[in-house]
Amino acid sequence: MTPLPVTLLTGFLGSGKTTVLNGLLRHPDFGRTAVIINEFGEIGLDHELVVSTTETVVLLQSGCMCCALRGDLLDTLVELAERREAGELDFDRVMIETTGLADPAPILHTLLTSIDLSERFVTDGIVVTVDAATGPDTLRRHEDARRQAALADLILLTKTDLPEADAPAARREIAALNAAAPVEIALHGRIDPRRLIGLGHFDPTMKSAEVRDWLRQEAVPAPHLADVEALKHLDAIRSVSWVIDEPISANAFDLWMEVLMAQRGADLLRFKGLIHLRDVPHPFVVHGVQHIFHPPVLLTDWRGGDRRSKLVLILRDFTDPELRDLFSALNSVAVTEHVLPGGYLSAEVVS
Repeated sequence: MTPLPVTLLTGFLGSGKTTVLNGLLRHPDFGRTAVIINEFGEIGLDHELVVSTTETVVLLQSGCMCCALRGDLLDTLVELAERREAGELDFDRVMIETTGLADPAPILHTLLTSIDLSERFVTDGIVVTVDAATGPDTLRRHEDARRQAALADLILLTKTDLPEADAPAARREIAALNAAAPVEIALHGRIDPRRLIGLGHFDPTMKSAEVRDWLRQEAVPAPHLADVEALKHLDAIRSVSWVIDEPISANAFDLWMEVLMAQRGADLLRFKGLIHLRDVPHPFVVHGVQHIFHPPVLLTDWRGGDRRSKLVLILRDFTDPELRDLFSALNSVAVTEHVLPGGYLSAEVVS
């Protein structure tokens, strides 16, 4: 059974995520999607949208369904999956709309670690709404908003049409937290549903251009090791891009990740990487949240000639000296002294 993709939609209080969700629910391309929301009343479903209802599910004319989240998310997802498997419900995607103060990390942790969910669902990305009028100040003042933006795979900039809007300032605050995430305008909450697909789940059939777009390296000045001295302290949460010129050892990468997660895993808010290994013709895509990592994916259809590894890290409470040590550690590992039985990449190479 192929796992169903799950998209998280979140954003700080008043940032416009409800308007975005209402627009998506009216879009025919959003059909066959199960939307889990806190309560039906919160999104103001218009009567003309509703086809029929049950105790827990509202069916809409667009073909999608809304499921009220009144209890534990795990129980809600398991119930949806069981009803789909029994033929009671028909959907091929899930979107979860969170509260304005929600931290996406625990939801990701649930999706990645639950045995009941791991074979049924796979995370397909985090979409975060940021208000162009109040967003810059919100991101400076509220940790919840900063965490949301830092974990995002796609950021929707809303309310850009308001006189108070300052889109350039909002983009600067976003870039300081998560320079890798693309930012798109959602005018009056409108966004093409196709832009919300394939943000965080990586499949071996992905083309190299899509991977490059995901990493967004062309939009982020990525420092080499020699340039790390120039890094300046930004804030508790910061986004750092890193390029390694030469292919690296699988064992070295595994050891580096083991040490990083053991020592600072709780502060590794997000990790994305395109890793080129020695003696392996195709790169791996790796990504994870804190201590939890998706299995690496080997891009066997990779045709690009660039053999550099590219990493994007969203970190919390790292000082500049710690960043310099972190960046230097991978190149300084004595690989011949650390042969691991299997890890993030070495086990994939051996198999």
